[in-house]
Amino acid sequence: MEDAFDVQRDHIRLMTDLKRLLRKGGTIMFSNNKRGFRMDHDGLAALGLKAQEISQKTLSQDFARNRQIHNCWLITAA
Repeated sequence: MEDAFDVQRDHIRLMTDLKRLLRKGGTIMFSNNKRGFRMDHDGLAALGLKAQEISQKTLSQDFARNRQIHNCWLITAA
């Protein structure tokens, strides 16, 4: 990544790199605080991955007033 990292633009490229480290049955926990973040499910599927959103389970009380700022996902092999 030569430019500044942008989580919305670059998350699939990051998952591509992380997939090489993922063991069979392993899980990537992916979290960010970008408002309005949208997971690229098609991009993940093309990598053979799937995402389960768990944001509500991992939301800190500090962010309870503004749930838009917290995003958390479990990424596994499809």
